[in-house]
Amino acid sequence: MSIKPKFGEGILAGAKKYELRRLAGPMVEPGDQVFLYFTKPAAAVAGHFTSGVVFIVPPRNLPRLLAELGDVGVGEEDVKYVEGARYAMLIQVKAPTRCAKPVKPAEAGLRPPPSYRRIDKRAADQLLALCNSNIQI
Repeated sequence: MSIKPKFGEGILAGAKKYELRRLAGPMVEPGDQVFLYFTKPAAAVAGHFTSGVVFIVPPRNLPRLLAELGDVGVGEEDVKYVEGARYAMLIQVKAPTRCAKPVKPAEAGLRPPPSYRRIDKRAADQLLALCNSNIQI
């Protein structure tokens, strides 16, 4: 998942408990491992989290849902990002973990995602190993 560093840092610090996305591809499922690719200037995977509950809602229904959830770290800038989309995906962040060192996607044979995309288990395992180690594999 591509993310601006300021929003990714909020997730890794535990302040952002949900991530809001335009529904633009395959749905994120509860229990998925989500890697956070920080856009420039970092241009690297800086961490990951496990997805919890995933809500699919029309953007016009977001204010009510967010009010029910309480303070989850989703702000006005996040909501503006999904305006005009048919549906938005609100993903619960569980167990956010910072990589031991940032990982360039090419190190795992990947390209940066445009927004988000699903990767196969082999690539995910390799990316996780790189993220959790201080040496290259």
